[in-house]
Order: sequence, then structure tokens, then C-alpha cells
Amino acid sequence: MKQNLILFLFLFIVVFSNAQDKIPKISGTAKFSIENGTIDCDIILSDYSDIGNYLIRLNKGLNIVNIQSIEPNKFLLGYERELTDSLQTYESVSYYFPASTKGEKFLPKKLRFRYVGKFPVINDTISENYQKIDWRGNIAFMNGLLRMDGYQSAWFPTLYDVENDFQYELVKYDIEIICEDCEQIYLNGSKPLNVKKAHFISESPREPYLFIGKYGIQEAKNITLLNANFSDIQVDEFDKINGEIVNFLSSYTNIPYKEKVHWVQAYMTANETGYFAFASNPTFTICGNSPSDLRATFDQQLKGGFLSTIVHELSHYYFGTLKKCNNTLENLINEGFAQFLAFKYISQFKENDYIENGIREGLEWIGDPNFKHKAMLDFIKLENTNDRQTYAYDYQTTILFSIEKEIGDEKMKQWIRLLLQREECISNKAFFETTLKKAVNNNELYNKIVQKYLTGDSTVENMKILWGE
Repeated sequence: MKQNLILFLFLFIVVFSNAQDKIPKISGTAKFSIENGTIDCDIILSDYSDIGNYLIRLNKGLNIVNIQSIEPNKFLLGYERELTDSLQTYESVSYYFPASTKGEKFLPKKLRFRYVGKFPVINDTISENYQKIDWRGNIAFMNGLLRMDGYQSAWFPTLYDVENDFQYELVKYDIEIICEDCEQIYLNGSKPLNVKKAHFISESPREPYLFIGKYGIQEAKNITLLNANFSDIQVDEFDKINGEIVNFLSSYTNIPYKEKVHWVQAYMTANETGYFAFASNPTFTICGNSPSDLRATFDQQLKGGFLSTIVHELSHYYFGTLKKCNNTLENLINEGFAQFLAFKYISQFKENDYIENGIREGLEWIGDPNFKHKAMLDFIKLENTNDRQTYAYDYQTTILFSIEKEIGDEKMKQWIRLLLQREECISNKAFFETTLKKAVNNNELYNKIVQKYLTGDSTVENMKILWGE
């Protein structure tokens, strides 16, 4: 009887949990022209949970033809805009459907969105035909290519749970992509194809990152390269490097890396030197123009900071993908842990003071009196810092290495494994603390770490003392 009760409770929890965490699905047709910079979409959004306080984000450059309720009844919907909601780079406008009761929202079970847009087409960055800045969420038509991420660009109707600060950018899809002036189409989670149109289906939730246009596709054991134009020797070397990094991350976290990695060489729409990168697992995009693109300076890049970029982006498989905790605080925390793992990997091939030199450089940034922040356990909203970049990549990384210095390498590794083994979000303060306490296994040392590095206003000063600054 007791066993039956336990089984019933287990099944109830599983069913209840699954009912509460439905994965949205997008279906329909999306048409593009890389020559004209146009987008024409007819998208159905379905299979989502019944959310009371929601918003639906869509890129500001996309003009709605109409929105239709498909289920439970079929009719055109009136909508309101919430102009104050967006991600940190403000690409999107948020929509909702007012209910008959004032102040409440109505969310049909299935929705149809029809929308169009025309965007700048950047052919070069030598003349004045370029943009002031480029960034991840940019819908970038550049040199016969279109790059759109699925997290920030909001090229598809993206559901957002306001109460839980949770964006559903990981979706299932059953969608036709059409681009008559393209030769290749790649939708994240599916194989890249040499076609002008294709029907893509995925029952696994993916960020629907899209990369289409005219480019080469190169396959290797561990990786697929899009628009890289590598020599055979470079493909083999890059494939080997990716395999070694994946093996390191799998061993450190004790969780196998199960995806084949896709690397995209995209262009930057701004007249800037250098490059930027982002992860849309299992796709990783490098945005840069010659001489800062990967193919132009392959050997030099690997000797420089690009190796760190590779490890950082691949680390987002663990911190950013496995847990599917798509809230703004989780995304911030993920950057610190990914940077920590990048340092750990590269330190194997560097001098003994490689990590300490990196920490000292980070302390210079976070020691700037103009840098405002709260400690990690006191941090509850993005407004708790005035510099997200410094907080994400320098402050958090320095905190993590300070904790490691206090508790040792093995206990730090145990803590990271505990964080990854459970479904709770790392941004859940109670989960963050209990896993750390379990890994440290010493109440006095645990309390010392919390007081010195995770709470209060003296974390930077305490780290300077620890690292002899």
C-alpha cells in the first residue's frame, strides 16, 4: 500500500509538473528576401500553458496585419501594447488581449499572427551603408545573408510569463521557411540545407535561430561550419579543438555534451573592429568582418582571445540550455559560470598565474567607483547594477574564483555539479545556497563565504584582500 501511494504521488507530481510546463509550438510559413530585406510571416502559436499575466513579444520592425484567435473560437482579436516591456536591448514591443473584465487579460488556446517587415540591407561597411552598432538581437541582412537569433530578436511571437519572469523562446516548431533568393537555409536544431525553401519540424524545444542566404556548409566529426570557408586543415584543427573542449566540459560537470556543434560565421553590420559571439545551442555565432572574422585570421585568433570565446560559448550548453530557466537573472548568472569554465579550461595550457592575472584585471574593472552593484544573493533585478557587462563577466567570475580559493578545486567542482543535476534555477537563492552549503560541508566556512562574497556591500574589498590587491 505504501509503495502504491509513493508511485501515485510520483506520477501525480510528474503529470502536474508537465501540465504546468507546456512547451509552446510555432507553425506556419515564414517568407524572406535577402536582397530586399523583407519578412512576411503567417505563424500559429499553440501548445502553451494558460498564463494569466502574460505578454507576447514581437520585433519593433514587424508590422502586424492581424492577430486571430483559432481556439477555442475563431475570430479577429483586438490588442493592446505594453511599451515598457522588453529585453535589455529593447528590440521588441509586447502585446496582450484585454479581457471583458477591466484590468484582466484574455489568452486564447491557439493564436495566428500575420505580420510583415522591411529591414536595412547592409552590403558593406566601407561606405556609409552600415549601422552604428550591431548586437545579438539585430535582424541583420548583410552581404547576402540573414541572421536572426531566437532569444532577443523576437522575429516570431514570443510568449512571456510576467509573474515568473520567464520567456518561452525555446519552442517546438513545424514551419516552412521560404527564401527564393537564397541558396542555403539553416534553422537551429535541424540540418542546414542547400535549398530555397524547406519544411522544418522539431519536437525538442529549440531557440529558433535562423541563418539563410548564400554560403558554404562544411561537415566534420564534432562540428558543422556555416559560411566559414575554412581549408581542410583548418576544419580538422577546429574540429579537434571543439572535441577537446567538449570532453573537458563533460568531465568537469559529469554530464555528457550530447549535441553536435554548429558554428556560424556571420558579418557585423557596424563599421567596428573585433567581433562578438553568442550561443543559441547547439548553434554558436561569430559576428565579425575581415580582418576580424574567423576565417581571415584563424591561426591568430586561436592563439588570442578567441579560444576563450569558444569555451565560453560551449559552456552555455550547461549554463543556459540544460535547465531551461529563461528568466533575466538566470541569463545574467549563466555568463559568470560560463566565463569561470573558460578560465578553467585555458589555464591548463597557460602559466600558473594565468587565472590570478585574470582576476586582478577583473578587480580593476569592478573596483571602479562608478561601478554600482549588489552582491549575488542580494541581486533581485537587473537594475541592481549599472553595468551588466562588468557584472556578468568580471564581478561574478571573480566571485566564483574567490569561492574556489576558499573551498578548493574539488569542492567547487562538486558545487557546480550539484547546481546542474537538479531542475531548480540557479537564480533561485535557496537552491544556490543549499547546494553551496552541501558542497562546502563546513558550516563555519560556508557562513564565512556567504558573508564575505555573496551578501553585503564589501564583496569587492574582501576579494581584493583575498587576492593580495
